[in-house]
Amino acid sequence: MSGSPRRISGPAGRAPRPGPRAEPAAQPPLAERHRNHFFALLPPPAVRKGLALLAADLPDAVGGRAEPAQRLHLTLLFLGPLPPGHEATLLAAGAAAAAARGPFDVELDHLGRFPRSDVVWVGPSSPPDPALPALHSALRRGCAAVPTARRPDKFAPHVTLLRGSAAEDEVPADPVGPWRWRATRFMLLRTDPSPEGRVYTALGEWALAGTPVS
Repeated sequence: MSGSPRRISGPAGRAPRPGPRAEPAAQPPLAERHRNHFFALLPPPAVRKGLALLAADLPDAVGGRAEPAQRLHLTLLFLGPLPPGHEATLLAAGAAAAAARGPFDVELDHLGRFPRSDVVWVGPSSPPDPALPALHSALRRGCAAVPTARRPDKFAPHVTLLRGSAAEDEVPADPVGPWRWRATRFMLLRTDPSPEGRVYTALGEWALAGTPVS
């Protein structure tokens, strides 16, 4: 596992637009706000570059804004906003899941959109390597005691490419890529607020069991 938390991306969103002239409601200090936590696979640089190029071309067809390469990831388990005090449980869950699961292959070749969502994503067109949903299930079990409402029953592996896409625009049905990589590590990330927008901070990183030491 990695050491102290470290930022892995630039701002993950735009700075808030100026509000109305009325006095805004009081907000807690940035350090006290609940922050989204999630486990994720980070594609290797070459895959990220290819996905970023695909994302840059998609707005011509479906609108929206492309996610930058440094923020592209495949979410293993999204836990949503958590108050301070639960990160030790998440770190223990990550370590246990990594020790019980070996490396596996990931392939992304299909575009999609979740119902009523402005998000366009790329995912596998066929069932993924069984080790991927098994890793999700292990993390889910390890985090069962964490109080969160953001734990979907169904795991749908994907990488978000666009946000703000118009729901009425059809996502291209033609196969893309494929983009493949061997997953050997995963991370625990936290989305932190900042005056410029949101940033991702890595809280933990684990090598899957049997991964050669580089």
